[in-house]
Amino acid sequence: MSTSTAILSQPSALSAATRAALELVVSSGVGIASIHNGLLTAATIKALSQATLTILLPMFLGTSIIKTITSYGLTKSSLVVPALAIAQSFLLYVLTTQIIYPLCLSPDEQATDDARGTAVCASFGNGGVLPLIFCDSLFRHQQNGYLALSTGYVSMFLVGWSPFFWAFGRSILLGDDSDNESKNNNSRQKHDVTTTTPNQKNRILFLAKKMVPPPVMGVLIGMMVATVPLLRNLLVGGGDGETSPTASLRVIFDTAQNFGKAASPLSLLVLVSSLALGAGFGKKEPPLSPSGKNGGHQAAPATTTTISLFKRWAIVSFSRCFVSPALMLGLLKVASSDLLGNSIGRPLEQPMLWFVCILESCMPPAQNQVVMLQVSNKMQQANEMAAFLFGVYATSMLPLTAIVSLALDRLGLM
Repeated sequence: MSTSTAILSQPSALSAATRAALELVVSSGVGIASIHNGLLTAATIKALSQATLTILLPMFLGTSIIKTITSYGLTKSSLVVPALAIAQSFLLYVLTTQIIYPLCLSPDEQATDDARGTAVCASFGNGGVLPLIFCDSLFRHQQNGYLALSTGYVSMFLVGWSPFFWAFGRSILLGDDSDNESKNNNSRQKHDVTTTTPNQKNRILFLAKKMVPPPVMGVLIGMMVATVPLLRNLLVGGGDGETSPTASLRVIFDTAQNFGKAASPLSLLVLVSSLALGAGFGKKEPPLSPSGKNGGHQAAPATTTTISLFKRWAIVSFSRCFVSPALMLGLLKVASSDLLGNSIGRPLEQPMLWFVCILESCMPPAQNQVVMLQVSNKMQQANEMAAFLFGVYATSMLPLTAIVSLALDRLGLM
C-alpha cells in the first residue's frame, strides 16, 4: 500500500491530524491579530515566555509525569526515550553537515553564521511546546488515557533533548562566541565569589542551570515524587494517577496541576506571537537588549548573509520532513530489535512511545535558538532567524499532517 493510499484509507487519522494542524493555523491568526493590534509586544511576550518556562511548564510536566508513572509505572522502554532524543539530534547534525552541506553549499557558505544556524534548525525540532499541543489536540477527547501517556513520553523526550540542545546546539549556533561567553561568565564568577562559597561550586551551579532548565527540572522532580513511595503517598496517594483523600499533601499536587493547565495555551500564544513578531507583523519597536531594556549596546553583525533563503529553507525542510522521521524510524527499529534486547518494545506493544518519537522527529525547528542569539547580543541574526522560522513553520504543516496521520493509522491509535 502506497503512503498516500494509507493516509487516505483512514479518514479518522487524517481528520485528527488535520484538526491538530488547523488549530495551530488558527492560533497563528490569533497571534498575528494580537501583535497587529498592539495587544502583545516584545516585552509582554518575553514576560509571558519567562512565566511559562519557569513556572507553568515545569508544573505541567511534573504533574503529568507523576500521573503517568503512578498509572503505568516507570518502564525500561520509557528510560530509552531520552537516549533516542540525543542520538537522533546528533546523527541529524552529522548527516546535515557531512552529507547535505557538501552537496548543496560551497566551502565558503559552509563556514558562515547562516550555515551554523541552518544546521541547528535541521538537527533540533521543537521538542516541547509543539508536541504537547499536538498531543492535546489529538487525544484530549479520548477516555483511554492516551493524553496522559503521550504527555509522559514527551516529558521523557525532553529529559534528553533539552540539555543536549542547550549544550551542543548552543555551541554550534554561537561558535566561538559560546566559548567567549563561558570564559566571561567564569571571570565574573571569580569576582563575585565570597569567602564562604568556593569558585568551583559556583561553576557547577552555573553549568547545572544551563544543562537542566526548569521544564527538565519539573520532569525530574515529578519522577522522584512518583518513584519514592513516601513522597507519592503524601502528594498523590492512589496508584491511578489521581489524588486520593488519604494523601495529606494532595493540595500541593492539585495546585500545581491547576497552574499547569495554563501551560499549553500560554505556550501556544507565545509561540505564534513570537513567530508573527519575527515575521514583521505589528508596529516596529526598538529591539530588546538581553537585559530586557530597549536600546543598549548592539553588537555589529558578524557576517553578511551568503546563503540564499531558498537554500536554507530547502535544507531545513528536507531534513525535518524527510530525513529526521526516517532516521527516527531506523533508531526505533534498532532499539526494538533482538540485538538490543527489544529495549523499547515492538510498534504494537508500545504504540504511543513510537508515535511520540515519530511526532518529535517531524516537528519544525526549535524556536529557542532565537533566544540564544538575543542573549548573545546578536540582534540582527535573531530577527533574521525569527523571520526564517515563520516561513519554515508555515510550509511544514502539510508534510507534518501527512506523517502524523500515517503514524496514527499504522500504530492503531485512531
